[in-house]
Amino acid sequence: MTQLQGAWESYTENRTDPSGRPYDDDAYRLAEQQRSTAAWAAYEPVSLLAARLVASAENRLPQVSGARPGWVSQLGILTSATHGLDAVRGSWEAELDRLPPNARPGTPAYDTIATERDAAAWPLLELWALHGQTILDIRAAAGPSRNGLQTTAPVPPVTSTSNTPAARR
Repeated sequence: MTQLQGAWESYTENRTDPSGRPYDDDAYRLAEQQRSTAAWAAYEPVSLLAARLVASAENRLPQVSGARPGWVSQLGILTSATHGLDAVRGSWEAELDRLPPNARPGTPAYDTIATERDAAAWPLLELWALHGQTILDIRAAAGPSRNGLQTTAPVPPVTSTSNTPAARR
Protein backbone atom coordinates (compact mmCIF):
# COMPACT_ATOMS: atom_id res chain seq x y z
CA MET A 1 0.00 0.00 0.00
CA THR A 2 2.75 2.48 0.82
CA GLN A 3 4.29 1.95 -2.63
CA LEU A 4 0.91 2.60 -4.19
CA GLN A 5 0.48 5.73 -2.12
CA GLY A 6 3.96 6.95 -3.09
CA ALA A 7 3.26 6.30 -6.76
CA TRP A 8 0.00 8.25 -6.48
CA GLU A 9 1.73 11.20 -4.83
CA SER A 10 4.31 11.22 -7.61
CA TYR A 11 1.59 11.03 -10.26
CA THR A 12 -0.29 13.90 -8.65
CA GLU A 13 2.82 16.09 -8.39
CA ASN A 14 3.56 15.63 -12.08
CA ARG A 15 0.03 15.93 -13.45
CA THR A 16 -1.50 18.78 -11.48
CA ASP A 17 -0.87 22.49 -11.32
CA PRO A 18 0.42 24.13 -8.11
CA SER A 19 -3.16 24.48 -6.82
CA GLY A 20 -3.77 20.72 -7.26
CA ARG A 21 -5.97 21.00 -10.34
CA PRO A 22 -5.30 18.20 -12.87
CA TYR A 23 -3.94 19.21 -16.26
CA ASP A 24 -6.14 16.51 -17.87
CA ASP A 25 -9.33 15.80 -15.89
CA ASP A 26 -10.20 12.60 -17.76
CA ALA A 27 -6.74 11.08 -17.43
CA TYR A 28 -6.64 12.05 -13.75
CA ARG A 29 -10.04 10.44 -13.06
CA LEU A 30 -8.91 7.27 -14.81
CA ALA A 31 -5.69 7.21 -12.79
CA GLU A 32 -7.70 7.74 -9.56
CA GLN A 33 -9.92 4.83 -10.49
CA GLN A 34 -6.92 2.59 -11.22
CA ARG A 35 -5.26 3.63 -7.96
CA SER A 36 -8.39 2.91 -5.93
CA THR A 37 -8.87 -0.46 -7.61
CA ALA A 38 -5.25 -1.42 -6.89
CA ALA A 39 -5.61 -0.30 -3.27
CA TRP A 40 -8.71 -2.45 -2.76
CA ALA A 41 -6.95 -5.42 -4.36
CA ALA A 42 -3.98 -4.94 -2.01
CA TYR A 43 -6.22 -4.78 1.06
CA GLU A 44 -8.57 -7.60 0.07
CA PRO A 45 -6.33 -10.51 1.22
CA VAL A 46 -6.19 -9.14 4.79
CA SER A 47 -9.60 -7.50 4.94
CA LEU A 48 -11.24 -10.29 6.92
CA LEU A 49 -8.36 -10.29 9.41
CA ALA A 50 -7.92 -6.53 9.74
CA ALA A 51 -10.01 -6.11 12.90
CA ARG A 52 -8.24 -9.07 14.49
CA LEU A 53 -4.83 -7.62 13.63
CA VAL A 54 -5.72 -4.29 15.24
CA ALA A 55 -7.21 -5.99 18.32
CA SER A 56 -4.10 -8.14 18.68
CA ALA A 57 -1.89 -5.04 18.56
CA GLU A 58 -4.11 -3.30 21.13
CA ASN A 59 -3.87 -6.33 23.43
CA ARG A 60 -0.10 -6.54 23.07
CA LEU A 61 0.53 -2.84 23.58
CA PRO A 62 0.67 -3.12 27.40
CA GLN A 63 3.53 -5.64 27.00
CA VAL A 64 5.65 -3.02 25.24
CA SER A 65 8.02 -1.01 27.34
CA GLY A 66 8.78 2.32 25.72
CA ALA A 67 5.71 2.34 23.48
CA ARG A 68 5.61 5.25 21.08
CA PRO A 69 3.18 7.99 22.08
CA GLY A 70 1.25 7.88 18.80
CA TRP A 71 0.55 4.15 18.79
CA VAL A 72 -2.72 4.33 20.73
CA SER A 73 -4.18 7.00 18.44
CA GLN A 74 -2.92 5.19 15.33
CA LEU A 75 -4.64 2.00 16.47
CA GLY A 76 -7.82 4.03 16.98
CA ILE A 77 -7.53 5.34 13.43
CA LEU A 78 -7.01 1.81 12.11
CA THR A 79 -10.03 0.58 14.08
CA SER A 80 -12.23 3.32 12.59
CA ALA A 81 -10.86 2.69 9.10
CA THR A 82 -11.50 -1.04 9.47
CA HIS A 83 -15.11 -0.44 10.52
CA GLY A 84 -15.53 1.89 7.56
CA LEU A 85 -14.06 -0.67 5.17
CA ASP A 86 -16.36 -3.34 6.60
CA ALA A 87 -19.30 -1.02 5.83
CA VAL A 88 -18.00 -0.48 2.29
CA ARG A 89 -17.71 -4.25 1.86
CA GLY A 90 -21.25 -4.74 3.20
CA SER A 91 -22.66 -2.19 0.75
CA TRP A 92 -20.67 -3.77 -2.08
CA GLU A 93 -22.01 -7.23 -1.25
CA ALA A 94 -25.58 -5.93 -1.06
CA GLU A 95 -25.15 -4.31 -4.48
CA LEU A 96 -23.69 -7.53 -5.92
CA ASP A 97 -26.69 -9.46 -4.65
CA ARG A 98 -28.96 -7.12 -6.64
CA LEU A 99 -27.08 -7.62 -9.91
CA PRO A 100 -28.40 -9.96 -12.59
CA PRO A 101 -26.64 -13.34 -12.82
CA ASN A 102 -24.80 -12.36 -16.01
CA ALA A 103 -23.13 -9.35 -14.36
CA ARG A 104 -19.46 -10.21 -14.06
CA PRO A 105 -16.22 -8.21 -13.99
CA GLY A 106 -15.98 -6.40 -17.29
CA THR A 107 -19.71 -5.75 -17.61
CA PRO A 108 -20.95 -2.19 -17.07
CA ALA A 109 -23.25 -3.09 -14.17
CA TYR A 110 -20.51 -4.89 -12.26
CA ASP A 111 -17.76 -2.42 -13.07
CA THR A 112 -19.88 0.55 -11.99
CA ILE A 113 -20.43 -0.78 -8.48
CA ALA A 114 -16.81 -1.93 -8.25
CA THR A 115 -15.68 1.59 -9.13
CA GLU A 116 -18.01 3.03 -6.49
CA ARG A 117 -16.66 0.58 -3.91
CA ASP A 118 -13.07 1.43 -4.73
CA ALA A 119 -13.70 5.17 -4.56
CA ALA A 120 -15.47 4.86 -1.20
CA ALA A 121 -12.70 2.66 0.17
CA TRP A 122 -9.72 4.79 -0.93
CA PRO A 123 -9.67 7.32 1.95
CA LEU A 124 -9.91 4.48 4.46
CA LEU A 125 -7.25 2.44 2.67
CA GLU A 126 -5.01 5.47 2.68
CA LEU A 127 -5.32 5.50 6.48
CA TRP A 128 -4.19 1.88 6.51
CA ALA A 129 -1.24 2.83 4.31
CA LEU A 130 -0.30 5.63 6.68
CA HIS A 131 -0.79 3.80 9.98
CA GLY A 132 -0.71 0.06 9.27
CA GLN A 133 3.00 -0.18 10.07
CA THR A 134 2.03 0.52 13.68
CA ILE A 135 0.69 -3.04 13.98
CA LEU A 136 4.01 -4.48 12.85
CA ASP A 137 5.96 -2.11 15.09
CA ILE A 138 3.94 -3.14 18.16
CA ARG A 139 4.31 -6.80 17.27
CA ALA A 140 8.07 -6.42 16.93
CA ALA A 141 8.37 -4.44 20.16
CA ALA A 142 6.21 -6.88 22.14
CA GLY A 143 8.12 -9.95 21.03
CA PRO A 144 6.71 -13.36 20.08
CA SER A 145 2.96 -13.79 20.50
CA ARG A 146 1.65 -16.21 23.08
CA ASN A 147 -1.77 -16.50 21.44
CA GLY A 148 -0.53 -17.96 18.18
CA LEU A 149 -1.95 -15.30 15.88
CA GLN A 150 0.13 -15.59 12.75
CA THR A 151 -0.03 -12.30 10.91
CA THR A 152 2.45 -13.37 8.24
CA ALA A 153 0.66 -16.54 7.10
CA PRO A 154 -0.81 -16.30 3.61
CA VAL A 155 -4.57 -16.36 3.37
CA PRO A 156 -5.70 -18.98 0.85
CA PRO A 157 -7.94 -17.64 -1.92
CA VAL A 158 -11.61 -18.53 -1.88
CA THR A 159 -12.62 -20.19 -5.10
CA SER A 160 -15.99 -21.25 -6.37
CA THR A 161 -17.60 -22.34 -9.59
CA SER A 162 -21.03 -21.31 -8.39
CA ASN A 163 -23.05 -18.70 -10.26
CA THR A 164 -24.46 -17.08 -7.12
CA PRO A 165 -23.87 -13.38 -6.45
CA ALA A 166 -21.39 -14.28 -3.73
CA ALA A 167 -19.36 -16.37 -6.15
CA ARG A 168 -19.07 -13.44 -8.57
CA ARG A 169 -17.13 -11.39 -6.03
